[in-house]
Amino acid sequence: MALASLYLNRLRSLLSVLGIVFGVMAVIIIISVGEGAKIEALRQIERLGTRNVYIQSVTLTEEKKKQARQSHIFGLTLDDARRIENGCKTVVNAAGLKILNVSVMGTPQEITPQVISITPSYGKILMLKIKSGRFINKQDVMLHKEVCVIGHDVSTALGKYGHIGAILRVENHLFKIVGILDRYHKNSDDTGTISARNYNEMVLLPMGVEAWLKRKKTRQMESEAQGLTELILQVDTPEHVLNTALVIKRIMGKIHPDIQSYQIVSPLELLNQTRKTKKMFSLFLLTIASVSLVVGGIGIMNIMLATVSERKKEIGIRRAVGANKIHILFQFLTEAAILTMAGGIIGICFGILSIFLLSYFIPWESAITAKAVFIPLIISSLTGLCSGIYPAWSAANMDPIEALRI
Repeated sequence: MALASLYLNRLRSLLSVLGIVFGVMAVIIIISVGEGAKIEALRQIERLGTRNVYIQSVTLTEEKKKQARQSHIFGLTLDDARRIENGCKTVVNAAGLKILNVSVMGTPQEITPQVISITPSYGKILMLKIKSGRFINKQDVMLHKEVCVIGHDVSTALGKYGHIGAILRVENHLFKIVGILDRYHKNSDDTGTISARNYNEMVLLPMGVEAWLKRKKTRQMESEAQGLTELILQVDTPEHVLNTALVIKRIMGKIHPDIQSYQIVSPLELLNQTRKTKKMFSLFLLTIASVSLVVGGIGIMNIMLATVSERKKEIGIRRAVGANKIHILFQFLTEAAILTMAGGIIGICFGILSIFLLSYFIPWESAITAKAVFIPLIISSLTGLCSGIYPAWSAANMDPIEALRI
């Protein structure tokens, strides 16, 4: 009977569910886009290694530089990493990186490779994959070998000169290419306090060769050039990362007591903060989207109240032939539930379609999860029941005699 009644008023039924349809669409889109953003953020942070702790050098003021020269402290060094490994049992591996301000000859203008010198453990800690050849090893560092590992885009840009065994000119020195990195997928929006480097456009040299790539004029400048750009410390388990970061902070405070020329960043801590932030943001957006569902429910309530007023005679006849209040109540509740369920299902279909269209036209990752489908469906169903209770109660408590007089 409920379906037959709704079918007789098809246009009214369709217009009454539009609020639910758009409300459900909004909830699905917000949840899916929020999940996609969260997955991308987590992927970027996890790419840095949730077991890693980064110590990065920071730019000092002129006054701080003067104090550093007087204290003979010139930024991060590999000795810092060795002292941390000796003083903290949970640190199982360490690597150093230094960005070099040198130029690479032979590459086209559209690509400007970044040259860095690294320790052999750098590739293992960051899980860099080699497409061909090998990575920089301990012997390369000890013997200051003129070898290099290049990124995928650098190899492609060099063409026939970008293969294993070819020679690459960095400043006035020739380096033999011994390895080519596999293609690295990097998000162009990957920015922040710490971000994954674009290894596709990098040239990796053994740590130590930077000492003679560019000769310094003074001993002071040469000492300042010894500071590393970054130290990476790998912890045995993710559970020990946060406590280990505190221990590292205390050790570094003793090594560099007067001048803090570094900052300590833990991707795991960023990961936890990102999860909390995304959760709060998604909850905020979900609350806003749910308002449209409430508005849709109010629309259904208005339609149902109008329907009850128009169908007083029908209600009176049904009561006269034996229907009780429960029968009338369930009939109108069923109509409201059918309207909201239909609106919820249509909204889900349009919402999923909208997500696919957004993914196609906009470079933004989205993820359709079970939560994104069931939450709006449940909310719309509850909204329909709540919206239909008062009209159904009004119909059930109507006086049959008064209804038949109309």
